[in-house]
Amino acid sequence: MDSQLVDPYELQLRKALNKVLPDAYKSLKTLDQMPIEIGMNVLGVLVNYACESQNITVITLARDAIKKIPLKWLTQYYPEVVNRSIDWADEWQYIRLLEVTREVAPELLKVFIDRGLFSENDEIHETAEYFRSKQN
Repeated sequence: MDSQLVDPYELQLRKALNKVLPDAYKSLKTLDQMPIEIGMNVLGVLVNYACESQNITVITLARDAIKKIPLKWLTQYYPEVVNRSIDWADEWQYIRLLEVTREVAPELLKVFIDRGLFSENDEIHETAEYFRSKQN
């Protein structure tokens, strides 16, 4: 791979994933064949990039990478990884979480909306209400 031709944000994401599993970025479609903890750690890196980042390019790269993971495996382990990765008191992370979930595993969106509805943080509660209204 010629790093001159790859977006620097993509290189950053690849480097972070490679710390968990060499060539993880190229192996996302077979993540379901990896040991569960390794797969969950790879997904955790992607969730963090998708939800914590402030740069839209990084967020989009992480979301697109998550979409490459086999859906059955993703829906099985996504909630646990999210619970490990997300700061539930941070409204930025919560909004990004709902956005990425809507894109990659919409069948799980209600679970995370419901959690936000019980939040004492007004911004998180309002975000949950907004996403719930868009589901109907």
